[in-house]
Amino acid sequence: MTSKLFGRNAPTRLLVGWIPATMLDWPGKVATTLVVSGCEFRCPFCQNPRLLWEESGTADWDGFVEHVRAKRSWLDGVVVTGGEPTDDPDLPSLLAALAEEGVPAKLDTNGSRPDVLAFLLAEQLVDYVCLDVKATASRYRDATGREGVADAVAESIRLLVRSHVEHEFRTTVFPRSVALEELPAIASGLVGGRLYALQQFRPSAALGPGTAGVRPYCSADLRSAARRCASYLPTIVRGAA
Repeated sequence: MTSKLFGRNAPTRLLVGWIPATMLDWPGKVATTLVVSGCEFRCPFCQNPRLLWEESGTADWDGFVEHVRAKRSWLDGVVVTGGEPTDDPDLPSLLAALAEEGVPAKLDTNGSRPDVLAFLLAEQLVDYVCLDVKATASRYRDATGREGVADAVAESIRLLVRSHVEHEFRTTVFPRSVALEELPAIASGLVGGRLYALQQFRPSAALGPGTAGVRPYCSADLRSAARRCASYLPTIVRGAA
């Protein structure tokens, strides 16, 4: 069988870049990160606003293929991130290509497409999933700029908790979208999950106007919130000094 991964064309037209090696995108692993463009959310605290709009054909696919071939002996896997990968109709083809080559895959997603996530889990196309939980259900519209997505995210959470796939949930703790006292309430909806990560908000390069002037919560307060969340599932803090 001819490998899709090592074919002449990328499995998706929305692949806009890749990072050769990182230990940050998949905890405990050395991974290559693939970046796809396009996302329907408009979170004011978004750290990758340039990826919100779809862009085609800018990645060096041949370079990625050569890199995977050369580094396969120590490469633990590939992270697919964005943007929002599940908005890309070609995501299953991309993950199937990686699976065909025996390359483990981690998916970063906002959980807005539980139908896609259910398919990927059923087909065993992902080895690890990181699902962003933006806010409490009542504040999802303000946090994402979209109506009616909280229920979809809740279904994605249920799918992951029921699955046997390694996963984590993550909240970027943006003070205008998430109050510290709301974090345990979010955690209570993640019971049964493997890990919850509270990620420090970084004002630089955020999408929304005025967000650069928003002061992040102090590290001590984040760690205190993490201790309260830990009564529901294991919780850590990332990005705080």
